[in-house]
Order: sequence, then C-alpha cells, then structure tokens
Amino acid sequence: MDSDSPCLILANAIQKELCQGITAGTDIMHYMMSVSGMDTTLEGIRQILLDETSSESASLFELILFPDEGFQISIEALVESFNYSSADEKTICNLLMSRKLKTVFHFPGLGSAPVTIPPETIQPVISRLNITRKTDPRIIEALNRFSVEPLRTQCKIRLRNCRWIQNEVHIRLLREVFEMLIPQTGNFLAYLDVILDFLANPHPESDMKQALESEKERLIHLLDIADRQDHLLKTSPMETIMLQGVRIISIDREEIINRIHILDQVRRNVMGNQP
Repeated sequence: MDSDSPCLILANAIQKELCQGITAGTDIMHYMMSVSGMDTTLEGIRQILLDETSSESASLFELILFPDEGFQISIEALVESFNYSSADEKTICNLLMSRKLKTVFHFPGLGSAPVTIPPETIQPVISRLNITRKTDPRIIEALNRFSVEPLRTQCKIRLRNCRWIQNEVHIRLLREVFEMLIPQTGNFLAYLDVILDFLANPHPESDMKQALESEKERLIHLLDIADRQDHLLKTSPMETIMLQGVRIISIDREEIINRIHILDQVRRNVMGNQP
C-alpha cells in the first residue's frame, strides 16, 4: 500500500494512539473492584489480561481500549480531510490487526502492565471512532463560522458520535443553536449533548417548538415520579414497597432539571421569534 494512502495514514495515527500507553479511568477501576472474585493486584490483572479464554480479559481490553475524546481529537483532522468509506474502515482494521501492537496499561494506585493488544479487540475500537459517519456540510459550515478551537473540534466529534436524525428541521435548529448559543454559553458542550440526545429520538410533532414543549412535559413528569418515590421510600419499608409490586426507578433529579433548563434556553433564545 502506498505510504500516502489515506487508509495507511489513519491506521498509523490510530496505532500511535493505542501504543503510547493508556491509563485506566475511574470507571474502569471501579469495574475491576466491583467484579466478584477478580484479583485486583497488578499481577492478578496482568494474568487476567494474558488469559485469552477469559471473559474478564475481553471485557477489560474492551473497556480500556474504548477511544475517549482525546483519542478522537488526535485523529479528527485526518477523518475530516479524507472521505472514509465502510471499505476503508475495513482496510484500516485489517492493517492494524495484521500488526503486533504493544502498549502499556497504567492502573492508578496499582502500577503499569505492558500488554500485546489482541487482534480481535481492534475492530470495536475502529467502529467506535465513527470515521465513516458524515455530518451535513451546512452544519459544519455553521460550526466553523461561529466557533473556535478547541470547541469546534469537540463539537464535530460529538456530532459524529451521536446518531441524531439529520433531517431539514433538525439541521436548521442546530445551525441556529450554533449561531445563538455558542457566543453566550460558557459550557456549550453540555448544551450540545442535551440537544443532540433530543434530536436522536423521533418526535411525533413536526413543529420543533411543540416537540421541545412535549419533551419538557415528559421531564417534568419524571420529576413528579421522583417526588412520589421519595415520599414512598420515607414512609414505607422497602419490603412493603416490594410486596405491593411497586418498581422504584433511578431518576437523576439534577440532570433532569439541567435538561429542562437547556431545552427552555433553546425555546426562548433560538426559536423565540419563529412562527
């Protein structure tokens, strides 16, 4: 393969990220500590990683190799420069699987373990990079116009990672969100995450104002459920609640209130003047 082949260039960039060493995050450390019977000494973890037949080994590799935002930022310029196809993704995957990739896993508080990355763990990594997913060029144009780095690249990565529905109404809304909210919002990424999550789900309403209002009503209903659950838990023993067949669901009140605030901001500041 030619040395300036887009597939080879990206494969080399991905290999560089994988092989420079990876630090296990707090979620991975929590997973290891919570798995019953797992030896969480450094030697125990090393033995698990070496056991190719172990389901725990496969799970650990999958968790540790999951590409984070920093990984995606490092290759974003290449992904944006070349129009990678599904065939290209397969070629890149095959290139990396054919190599004997070595890296070091760092486990905070425990130490470091040199490992050889199993070829079968490469495909999930490449898939999660979403290199073939395209964002409508009108969205990219608006983002380039109203944002600066590093926010611009972070937004592009979120747009590719989220399976939001790229129809005309949603594209128009996002372009206006970039124009109206980026200049006045300090934590715009939190806003974008909520908006993309909203746009990833189909809504029966064709009118975006009404769809946003319906979503707000749904979230308020969840807060009402949380209030009723809190009252029930304070006034009745858990055994009684279980015997009554009542199912207690996990509701993050702070997150829901934040989502309501963000959707309200979109309704007022972005769509306030729309008919």
